[in-house]
Amino acid sequence: MTHSAVEGGSLSLPRKLVYGFGDFGFNLYWSSISLYLLYYYTDVLGIAASTAGFIFMVAMIWDGITDPLMGYVAERTRTRWGSYRPYILFGAVPLALSLVLMFYRPDLSATGIIYYTLATHVIFRTTYTVLSIPYSSLSARMTRSSQERNSLAAIRMVSATLGGMFVAFMTLRLVEQFGVGDPVRGFFWVAVLYATLSVPIFLLLFAFTRENEDAAANASQEYGLPLREVFAALVRNRAFLIVFFAIVLGMATSVLVSKTLIYYFKYNLDAEASISTALTVLTGMTALCVPIWATIARYTSKRNVWLAGSCVSLAVSIAIFLNPYESAAVVTGLFAISAVGSAAGALCFWSTLPDTVEYGEWTTGVRTESLVFGLVSFAQKVSFGLAAGLLGVLLDGVGYQANAVQSADTLVGIKAIMTLLPAAIGVGGITLIWFYPIDQKLHGRLVRAIAWRNARATAASP
Repeated sequence: MTHSAVEGGSLSLPRKLVYGFGDFGFNLYWSSISLYLLYYYTDVLGIAASTAGFIFMVAMIWDGITDPLMGYVAERTRTRWGSYRPYILFGAVPLALSLVLMFYRPDLSATGIIYYTLATHVIFRTTYTVLSIPYSSLSARMTRSSQERNSLAAIRMVSATLGGMFVAFMTLRLVEQFGVGDPVRGFFWVAVLYATLSVPIFLLLFAFTRENEDAAANASQEYGLPLREVFAALVRNRAFLIVFFAIVLGMATSVLVSKTLIYYFKYNLDAEASISTALTVLTGMTALCVPIWATIARYTSKRNVWLAGSCVSLAVSIAIFLNPYESAAVVTGLFAISAVGSAAGALCFWSTLPDTVEYGEWTTGVRTESLVFGLVSFAQKVSFGLAAGLLGVLLDGVGYQANAVQSADTLVGIKAIMTLLPAAIGVGGITLIWFYPIDQKLHGRLVRAIAWRNARATAASP
């Protein structure tokens, strides 16, 4: 068996581009929710910050619970289109409808609005899981080459950040354009637009991607195992556990920074009009830096790139808190530097995760794909929900009042939530990443060893 055959062969550039562009579609949803939904709840619908944070927390924890279950189900799905692609095909329209429902304001009492937002948020998170877990799992099924996965992750992250940049730059402008002074109406029609744009992207993704039959055959050998044994194998996968807990901490820092940034610009800097520009610069810089980090990772290691990026983000968080020149331009520039570090983290997370599948397969004899992605997505979502819930409590705790002049102590509190708290969490992430064990040479040896072991098992079977 040739080396290229063992590692799944190379992927054509068009197929890589189509797969990666799928994350542009997903970020029409993810970035809209991450950047603007808490603000929509508090400053548009008038829900208290702690209540809005609680809604986020409940929905995200539910999302996290369903992620590994969806991974377990998807990995065992068998159709003529593969295991993962059918969910992208049939889930595209329900996901689009769920976003529209979430930004629709019915004529209800204040209490009724709270229950409605909670219900629609849970519905959205469920439909998002049905598509996102199979999509992420495709990267492990399309190729077993660590280098090709690095390329896939780079294209995916560029597409994701371009989607985030589009949402960051356009959303508030479109809200004003569509709403004509009515933000409720404006946000609704923006949701309709983003949902409509996403559907053809997902259909294109379904049509132009394929699942590697050899990887599917290897995974299918473990389908008879009880879920308890599969989880036990994952617990023995050291590389997976490191990535798992690193993303818990990374997502928490991302939520605290991105969600607090809007309040910081609006109240601390009195520069609400600059929010879209700042978010666009941040996501645009991420898109520019992902290919650079991907090239560096090719010649060094994903671990070293992840560490370097984390240190950059940590340093900039402290610099923003200590910054004596609090203007929109200066702060936007600092966030642009922070995005350089964020790009490394985003790339390496999605690039290292598929590699942990082979690491676990070799060390435990059990190959899991969707469950790996499902559990890490669980980590993301629960961390997201807890951080959003914590943010709501912290905003109330520092005396935040929506659409009002904030006290000096409240302004300091908002700034600390956005900088010092993420910096403290980031130290833990750096410590974890330091112990990540896989590099490109080791992964190549693992893939060849697994193929040799499987070949011997096949030859020995009657």
